[in-house]
Amino acid sequence: MSKYADLKGRYPEDLTLDEMRTVLHISKRKASYMLKNGYIPCKDSGKKTRNFRVKLKDVISYLEEMEKHPDKYMLPSGAFSSATPHQHGKGAQRLPVEEFRLWLEDEWFAAPDAMTKRKMAQLTGYSDSAFQDWISTGKLRCVLLYNQSVTAKVWLIDFYCHDGYLIIHKSEKHQKLLNRFFEEYHGEPARR
Repeated sequence: MSKYADLKGRYPEDLTLDEMRTVLHISKRKASYMLKNGYIPCKDSGKKTRNFRVKLKDVISYLEEMEKHPDKYMLPSGAFSSATPHQHGKGAQRLPVEEFRLWLEDEWFAAPDAMTKRKMAQLTGYSDSAFQDWISTGKLRCVLLYNQSVTAKVWLIDFYCHDGYLIIHKSEKHQKLLNRFFEEYHGEPARR
């Protein structure tokens, strides 16, 4: 007996698109895509609304096949989300934080121990306003000194080792810095 047998008692033999998406716990957009692209057999009446009819047994077959061969039924990543896709994961190198921290302390040895936003901008290639955003959101620490935000070099290094590494559109200086580090550390440039 199928583990989806209880669906037969809760749903009719012929399903609408809305009933099918309820069974599968997916959005209408994804359900429509699946039917239009043959993931589940259906009858298309050609009407603008309520055009798809799906057999419950076909939905159950899809669920069973999906369990056996999930890679066969992969849907395009991010196609059914209105959110901005994050570019983490594939292709990104994991940052060896402690090694990078020590390397960065040596690299920035000559930089002042306390820096204004302008000095940090010169050192890193990011704008004053970018630093203001990171300070405002609490990603980068600072103190107010003579009416100016001042950040300790160690705080900037902490930022670069954590939140700074996650910046998607890195400045040219930041990317070159990472490339030099990864070439020295791994013998290959950064992939991020």
